[in-house]
Amino acid sequence: MPRAVAPELTDHITDPGVRESTEMFYGEVAISADYIAEIIAFAGSRPRRVNPNEILVRPTSQAR
Repeated sequence: MPRAVAPELTDHITDPGVRESTEMFYGEVAISADYIAEIIAFAGSRPRRVNPNEILVRPTSQAR
């Protein structure tokens, strides 16, 4: 359940000011897709006797 992830949203923003501020926001708090992939790979690599059924991911610098 990530809050701010690094999406491709900024590729579609045409207003330069909004695009820049959005990119700055994501640069400060966003969780990259690579981080999420690492977490999924870790959970999937656990032994069959381990069942990670819920993973909660939040950026440390973003309020709840």
